[in-house]
Amino acid sequence: MLGIDRVCLALTLVTAAAVGCGGAESPAGTSGTGGGFATTSSASSSSSGAGGGTSAASSSSTGGLTCAPGDGTTLVVTKLAFGEGNAGQWKKVGLNIDGLSSTASSKDVCTPNDGGNAATAYPDGDNGIDNSFGKNLLPTLLSVDPTWVNDVNMGAQNGFFSVLLKMYCLPPTGDVPAFTTKLFGGATLGSKPKFDGTDKWPVVPELLTNLADPESSAISFPSSSVVGAKFDSGKGTFILTIPITVQGQTSSIKLTLYSARATMTLNDDRKGASAGTISGVLNTEEFVAEVKKIGVLLNLCDQQLFMNILTQVRQASDILDDGTQDPNKVCNGISIGLGFEMAEAQIGNVAPPTAMGASCP
Repeated sequence: MLGIDRVCLALTLVTAAAVGCGGAESPAGTSGTGGGFATTSSASSSSSGAGGGTSAASSSSTGGLTCAPGDGTTLVVTKLAFGEGNAGQWKKVGLNIDGLSSTASSKDVCTPNDGGNAATAYPDGDNGIDNSFGKNLLPTLLSVDPTWVNDVNMGAQNGFFSVLLKMYCLPPTGDVPAFTTKLFGGATLGSKPKFDGTDKWPVVPELLTNLADPESSAISFPSSSVVGAKFDSGKGTFILTIPITVQGQTSSIKLTLYSARATMTLNDDRKGASAGTISGVLNTEEFVAEVKKIGVLLNLCDQQLFMNILTQVRQASDILDDGTQDPNKVCNGISIGLGFEMAEAQIGNVAPPTAMGASCP
């Protein structure tokens, strides 16, 4: 594939790495409706903003702070980092999801999936970082398309897609033990973003509870916190649906991260962020089903090469999809971690619905 087709395929595969944070955790298949974002938690309170928008800002969700309805800082992803490289860079990207530092000889981890070897899934990264995607699947992607990471970032930097966080009632300074953050999927901007706070990103409708209100995201995180410059989302579950076009065919990919958590270092003015990390777990068979959509677009369904790729995906499983380990269970999750940077932006209008697509059997 060349040009925009390569970029769109890259964006498809990077969807799982979209910046996210959430409320209560849930096992695979128990959250989400209509293929859009969903979590099992909701904001502790809400109020109507100008123009009918809904904000989650209130004194109860911001540790006693008060602000006007809808007030908040919106940030958009400007760059993603995957830990690519031949010197084990993946080991430093992500978080220790299961609280363990596992090796191939560990006895307290789940059983390898699809005849895999424990030496494939383990050892973990530095200080127990769980990132089997970076260890096992990213090298495969880069062997097929060495410019994949660059394509992904060019997609974000040219306005083809993004992810936004709006931190409601976040003050310009001071620690905040609990406030509400919402997550939005950014559709195509329609122009090259300036990343100076003036870009108005259209949001995908699959996240919304009210299609007339672009701020009615179903992803609401009332337990976000800031200590010093450090933002922490806590753990949760979210689902992301993004449209893709490959060789003239349109489809969409839905990926779910369980036991997900995001952290980042806010700029001094809190209108940007660096050193961001997102970590979570893909349910293996959910991820396989989404990869099969790519197989349809590329007409690979019946080819042995594609079957081998699916086997590689399953054998990369290193964790249970609830973020835990159990030696009596088969691994059904793939840990993933990546880095990100953000800049100030605005939430725009609601984008058209995302097209759904067929999948290989």
